[in-house]
Amino acid sequence: MKKVVYFVMAGGEGMRLWPMSRSHFPKQLHSLLGDSSLLQQSIERLRAIGAPQDILIGTRTDLYFSIKEQWENMGIGCPPWLILEPLSRNTAPAIALAVCACRQRYGEDVIIVTLAADHVIKQPARFRQLVAKGVNIAAKGTIVTFGIIPAYPETGYGYIKVGEKIEEDVFRVGQFKEKPGAETAVKYVQSRDYLWNSGMFIFDTKVMADNLKRFCPKVWDTAVKVWKKRKEKPDNVSFDQKPFSMFPNVSIDYAVMEKVSNGAVIKADFGWCDVGCWRMVYEVSPKDKDGNVFSGDVYSLDTRNTFVKSDRRFVAAVGLKDLIVIDTPDALLISDRGRSQDVKNVVNRLNARQSHLTKFHTTVYRPWGNYTVLEEGPGYKIKRVVVKAKGQLSLQKHNFRSEHWVVVSGKAQVVSGKKKCLLKQNESVFIPKGHKHRISNPFNKEVVIIEVQTGAKITEEDIVRFDDLYERC
Repeated sequence: MKKVVYFVMAGGEGMRLWPMSRSHFPKQLHSLLGDSSLLQQSIERLRAIGAPQDILIGTRTDLYFSIKEQWENMGIGCPPWLILEPLSRNTAPAIALAVCACRQRYGEDVIIVTLAADHVIKQPARFRQLVAKGVNIAAKGTIVTFGIIPAYPETGYGYIKVGEKIEEDVFRVGQFKEKPGAETAVKYVQSRDYLWNSGMFIFDTKVMADNLKRFCPKVWDTAVKVWKKRKEKPDNVSFDQKPFSMFPNVSIDYAVMEKVSNGAVIKADFGWCDVGCWRMVYEVSPKDKDGNVFSGDVYSLDTRNTFVKSDRRFVAAVGLKDLIVIDTPDALLISDRGRSQDVKNVVNRLNARQSHLTKFHTTVYRPWGNYTVLEEGPGYKIKRVVVKAKGQLSLQKHNFRSEHWVVVSGKAQVVSGKKKCLLKQNESVFIPKGHKHRISNPFNKEVVIIEVQTGAKITEEDIVRFDDLYERC
């Protein structure tokens, strides 16, 4: 039996799930359904099929520490295996690099099962059964994908037209179709000849490499060149941005799947959903007797078929119908439930204004812990800083601001200029502009600090690092 590797693509931004999903902490890292994140749920599903050492995760370089922390929090017992991309270049380059990684680790005789980190699978036993079926088909030289039986005319998914029947629930790929308009989607569903395109693929590495060479040589040639110049660490492979930028931005569907003659689609019925927008999250969530989905402290009066999510503030929903309400500390989304795909238009407008609202939450996650902006104004900013056990900020200085730290709970070791001290609860220290400084937490309990910044220029870019435990200098 050929070696099987499970490749989880986890580099997307999920902007149709704004304002919860931001580019530096996207939807796959959030707990949308249940207590664990979508990524952790994807990993857990795969652990029921194969060894954790055979799970390969492709993501962006800036998400490395967040994904590593989520992996470690699962108590898996081995380090993750990560491909870190400095730029987003779609699924064809990601899959080409996964082929290179599997060949480097296991040789050429490998089957790759390619999945996304943000999918929901309601019937994991059936999922495992059909994955095993797909692996057996792919071992014979066929590129396999999963087509989902449509539940309704969805315009947010691509479609696959089924061709000749090969065996039970397995068909030749007739044609890939882009995301349709509403009328076309209705026709697709009524014809029963079309399936939702799940974006999941199973293939032999040699077969995929040969097809990339034939149909999209630019992707394959760039992958080979980039791979030769890779930087390897025990848990990840990374690349310099300049050679990586030579990759064309192209999906595997367009690069290969629309052109191959040996593609097969398995008609899948394992309760799949790509939670790509808030309406889809609503669809797969448990509902109350009035068809509502509430998350947080929500009071409802005469409200029907509405989704309200608020992590902090109390929300009163009075007389609402068919709405999406997503409340975060710095942004509020109110949308008709049928138009949640249009959230991307809001994100595009914010990006045109270069707004931070699409990039960061008020709580920003760092490898040493996190900080939350409590208030800011001209010449000042107030943060709540949490340094996790054994965490350590970089040795740094600021050219334009001073800082005042007050320990709220726990204790921290502090370097300020030539002085070193241990700060306990209710103790404080002042860090003048230009002083080298560092917070360390060598203890087994997190430390919480209130930080007040003052100065002529208050930006995250005003950091000069001299030494860093996480190699960010």
